[in-house]
Amino acid sequence: MKKKSTQNHDEIDPGNGIDHENEKETPFKEGVDICQQLMDRYSKSSAPQHRHLLAAAAAMRSILSSESLPLSPSAYFAAAISALDESETLDATAIGALLTFLSIVLPMIPQHGIACEKAKEAVEVMAGLVGKEGLGVASVRGAVKCLGMLLVGFCDLEDWNSVRLGLETLLSFSVYKRPKVRRCAQECLEKVFKSFSHCNVLKEASKLVLSLFKKHMPVAVTLSTAQTGYDSKDEMSLRPEDLEVLHILNVLKVTVPFLSVKVSSKILSNICKLISSEFSPLTRHIFKTIEVFFGISQFDAGVMEAENFVVCLASYVSKREKNPVDTLISAATLLKSLLDKLHARESSSWIRNLSLVSCSVAGLLTSEVKTAAQASVVVKDLINHHIDLPASLIDENHSSDDDFHGSEEADAIKSICSVFENILCSSNGIPNEHLLAVLSVLFQKLGKSSFIFMKVILLKLADLVTVASGDSSDTSRLQNCIGSAVIAMGPQRILTLLPISPNPNDLLSSNMWLVPILKDYVVGASIGYYMEHIVPLAKSFEQVSHKVKKSIKGQDLQAHAHGLWGLLPSFCRYSTDTHKKFGPLAELLISLLKNDSSMHEDIAVALQILVNQNKNVLRSEKDTLELDTFQLKDSMIDLRSRSSYSQKTATRNIKSLQSCSAELLQSLTDAFFQSHPAKRSYIKDAIRCLASITDSSVTKKIFMSLLEKFQFMTCEGEFEMQKDNTNESVDDEQGNVNSKEKDLQRCIITELASSLVEGAKEDLIHLIYDFIKFTFQENNEIGHHEAYITLGRILEKHAWFCSSKSVELIDLLLGLKPPVDVASLRSRFECLHVLMVHMLKMCSEEESTKSFLILNEIILMLKDGNEEHRKAAFDVLQKMSSSLTRYSQISSDAPDHKLISMIMGYLSGSSPHITSGAVSALSVLLYNDPEMCLQIPDLISSLLSLLQMKSLEVIKAVLGFVKVLVSSLQAKDLHNLLPEVISGVLPWSTVSRNHFRSKVTVILEIMIRKCGTAAVQLATPEKYKSFVRTVLENRHGKTSSKDAGTNNTDMLLADSETKGLQRRKQKELGILSKEKGSTEHRKRKRENRDNDKLTDSSKLRVSAGGGVGLKMEKRARQFDKSTEYQSDGRKTRNKRNFKKGPPNGRRKMEKANIGKKDNRAGRKPFPKVRKASQG
Repeated sequence: MKKKSTQNHDEIDPGNGIDHENEKETPFKEGVDICQQLMDRYSKSSAPQHRHLLAAAAAMRSILSSESLPLSPSAYFAAAISALDESETLDATAIGALLTFLSIVLPMIPQHGIACEKAKEAVEVMAGLVGKEGLGVASVRGAVKCLGMLLVGFCDLEDWNSVRLGLETLLSFSVYKRPKVRRCAQECLEKVFKSFSHCNVLKEASKLVLSLFKKHMPVAVTLSTAQTGYDSKDEMSLRPEDLEVLHILNVLKVTVPFLSVKVSSKILSNICKLISSEFSPLTRHIFKTIEVFFGISQFDAGVMEAENFVVCLASYVSKREKNPVDTLISAATLLKSLLDKLHARESSSWIRNLSLVSCSVAGLLTSEVKTAAQASVVVKDLINHHIDLPASLIDENHSSDDDFHGSEEADAIKSICSVFENILCSSNGIPNEHLLAVLSVLFQKLGKSSFIFMKVILLKLADLVTVASGDSSDTSRLQNCIGSAVIAMGPQRILTLLPISPNPNDLLSSNMWLVPILKDYVVGASIGYYMEHIVPLAKSFEQVSHKVKKSIKGQDLQAHAHGLWGLLPSFCRYSTDTHKKFGPLAELLISLLKNDSSMHEDIAVALQILVNQNKNVLRSEKDTLELDTFQLKDSMIDLRSRSSYSQKTATRNIKSLQSCSAELLQSLTDAFFQSHPAKRSYIKDAIRCLASITDSSVTKKIFMSLLEKFQFMTCEGEFEMQKDNTNESVDDEQGNVNSKEKDLQRCIITELASSLVEGAKEDLIHLIYDFIKFTFQENNEIGHHEAYITLGRILEKHAWFCSSKSVELIDLLLGLKPPVDVASLRSRFECLHVLMVHMLKMCSEEESTKSFLILNEIILMLKDGNEEHRKAAFDVLQKMSSSLTRYSQISSDAPDHKLISMIMGYLSGSSPHITSGAVSALSVLLYNDPEMCLQIPDLISSLLSLLQMKSLEVIKAVLGFVKVLVSSLQAKDLHNLLPEVISGVLPWSTVSRNHFRSKVTVILEIMIRKCGTAAVQLATPEKYKSFVRTVLENRHGKTSSKDAGTNNTDMLLADSETKGLQRRKQKELGILSKEKGSTEHRKRKRENRDNDKLTDSSKLRVSAGGGVGLKMEKRARQFDKSTEYQSDGRKTRNKRNFKKGPPNGRRKMEKANIGKKDNRAGRKPFPKVRKASQG
């Protein structure tokens, strides 16, 4: 209770003044009588301090009025100072009221409104009164604030006598017992020191600070050796004179940036004496003060002073068990800052102190997790900024410590490494992640020289891996640390320290655990070393495995041999001798491709690495940002290795690869045909890489040899159609290839052709295209998937081919029956996507007609009963929209709008099935680009007009579109559409069938969340207001009168439910789970019975020769007019109409058309396949 009353006394000082900082009131106006403003503000207050303030203000105004002086702030200030100067007759209450009045008036006086001499006299008056007994805290604080304003704004800052008294007063109150007065004095002190510009004044002011500090120094020395608890609350038990020491340290923190260099050095030397190796009440304050000292850029401490601080702080950090964690981290951070200062002076002292600092801070790495994490940041910064061996000392020929004799840098590094050696030796089990992270940084920083300095550390880490080899989870970080050593030293030095040898009796002692680490971290190694050391080592394991009697050990040795062979891709990562050693390596790879199928994957990956990394270096800067398929675990290491590869090196490497590419490509092709289908992907990617740098004539020769070998091409260069082998047993007896094998061979060749596209010239592209057409001509659909993929790659990589054969390609694809399997359908859609985008960029009538043919198929697929087929159609529409939008941004044309206009043409079609499909397509595009509905004015109104139809299928699709619309648009855009959307959807709130009412409810809820209740109610027709009230009551559980005022709340809820809206949008677009797919299919069947007969898909495919000059609406109406629903009550919204059965004549029409339902348009005759080019 006592503390609470004291605190209240600080905040409100009855009878003595007002703490205006606590009163959050409007500031006083300039140009208006201040006394009148005070009267207006406090006349109704009964608080004593307000009454005293008003009395003082009234007395001052009376004096000015009696002497006919203006009621200006300057005049009020002079009157108040005169009254205070004659304060012998005033009590503490009156003095406090006048001081408060002055603190209000003084900020309103303009610059130069008080003469320097008058300001000096005012300072003298207030300095004599501020310490008077009986004044409250608020009054004293107001007086201190006035002193600061007088010194900064009106006194002569170049005259020491003018500011001395005021500065001494502020310094004395900067250690005052009351917190508010003390903080105010320190703030004013900082402003005053910042205002000093004259050197003599600054020197004298600095001496005052030094004098105050020396005055408290004896108490500070005693306090620095006092033993106390770690909690800062223990400071409350200190004596008043002890607390003043803490306050003077706070004064130093605000004045240090402005003190003279001489005074700063004296203060700093005294602070150094206060640092103890154990925690004291001063420790935290001292560390903060030191941080301010050395954080000042212009402060230049002497080397001796800095070294003294290093010794003291290092001693403090070394006794980490006796000191609080936060102070240990602060001391470690200060040590790093001190080393930075010494390093910046280019003094050798930083080298001498580097090991001391690193050793003391490194000890924190074995502390608890939080402490170790913070310490690791400091140690890693020390390593990165201060460990830097001269280039003359980094030499691959150095092999021992003696080579670095006499180097101070090397001695410091040895000392640091010995600390980490001791930590590893003294630790039990695997070190924590923070220590290992520091060791990784040290390995990378030392590079190849870590082979000398960190040899013992690496061996110790290897021992830990061997001991803990049974638990992979504990050794992962340990292996990553050793991986850093592999990158730094290189595999050759690593294997010198940790040799691998075949030992059938003890496989652990053979260091085979190192192989997976080498596989992940070898970079910048030598292909020659792999061939000369790793390959013979792998063969030795194989030889030993044949001699071992126990089959299990033999299998283990074989597995180890395979692991060593599998290091091939790692040694190809930015290899240093590719241009010299790739020839011999290619001979080895060709042999392995023929004789060892287990090496196919590793060889394929290695070739991809070699080709891709060199091509990336030769590409433009933008392209090189693309990462390789096979990356290192550490992407930063990958980027660093890539930067060491020059364009000259990459050019030489590519030439070396090209010299052997023909033989390798042939061997890979042979391996591709012999491999299992599941393992072909790697080989295919390797063929793609090699083909991209191989001469197209060589690639074409290999491809044609395959066609002739498997009898797909005659000697005349024409493709030979497959015979109808009805009796395959006869073919087997005669040695002929049966149809199944022929189909398999055709699939494999087509799949292989997709890998040859990238680097192919025009003649090879035409040959591959002819083979694709040949594949499509076969009676069965085997190989069509591969053909679609290959054709898609041609269209993607060779734009000239798409431009020259676009019409022929569309006729070819649309003449084929859409595939049933999803993978083939998606590949087909990829081809149609490229062709559609190309067509929409063109402007001819024929190309526009072809675009409609593609769109027909996609819209039909949007209404397919298979969910995966619908999803494929959704995806290709989204891709088309994205591609066209990107093109529109760089072109004046707007092909994306052209696509939307084409789809809108289907809205007036005769078949509800087609109309609903078009609406679904527009929903997809809207989901991909919500701005489109604002850019095309007629879009919304055209779709909302469809809500007047009686087709349930169309109504459902339109409500789905509206739901996507309100979910996608921003609230500001949706506001403008509210009346139109609400008037369109609300009539269907009376229909519960097909969940129409619930759909309308969801749409309303979204609009309420985004636009607010008031806006939705305002746009609602009177007829449907009761329904909207019901929605609001169900949503909030409140009446409509209460909900009418929740507009702002609803607007906020809109943002908080974004994720729910996204899910609802996806659901409306048909992106549903498989379980829901079957339900949707059943609903669709029921709706089709209630609505028009589905349009025959064969009639949707317009022939190439008809309808060229028609408009979009006419093209949409040409499909199956016989199924148009003729009803006199089309515009009637009677709910009972939906319960009626279909018209009498409709069931007969369905029976008549039932045989046509699943028919497809017959395939067009293929154009004659031209003779394959030989050249």
